[in-house]
Amino acid sequence: MDTTYARFPDHAGMVSSEEQAPLLAFLVRLVGARHVVEVGRFTGFSALAMAQELPADGTLIACDISEEWTAYGRDAWEKAGVADRIDLRIAPALDTLRAMPAEPHIDFAYLDADKGGYIAYWEELVPRMRQGGVIATDNVLTAG
Repeated sequence: MDTTYARFPDHAGMVSSEEQAPLLAFLVRLVGARHVVEVGRFTGFSALAMAQELPADGTLIACDISEEWTAYGRDAWEKAGVADRIDLRIAPALDTLRAMPAEPHIDFAYLDADKGGYIAYWEELVPRMRQGGVIATDNVLTAG
C-alpha cells in the first residue's frame, strides 16, 4: 500500500483502504472460496489480501487493463508467496468475464473498477456465481 502512495500519488485514492483488506479476506474465508474474481485491481493490494485466504489450489482471476500498475502487484504477490494463486488478465474486464465458463463456478467476486461498468459486470458474474457465492462492490455511490 505504501508503494502505491509513493509511486502513484495522483491515483493512490484508487487503492482499497487498509480496512477493506481484512474484510475481503474474511469474506473469502467465510464463503470457503476457491474461485475468486476481482474486477479492477490497480496495484494489487486487495488481490493480495484475498489470495492469502485461498487454499493452495485456489485461484483468483484478477482483471485489469494496466500493465504498469499491475506490475507492482506482481512483486508483492511473489514476496507473499501467493503469485501462483493469481491469474492476472490484462484486457477489458467484460471480455475476460464473457470468456469464462457460463456455469456457476465463482465463489466470491469483488468489483472495484470503473463504476459505470458495474451493471454489466454484475450481469456477467451473477450466472457464473455458485449457490451461496457473494459479490462485493466498492464505492457503488461514488460520484452519484
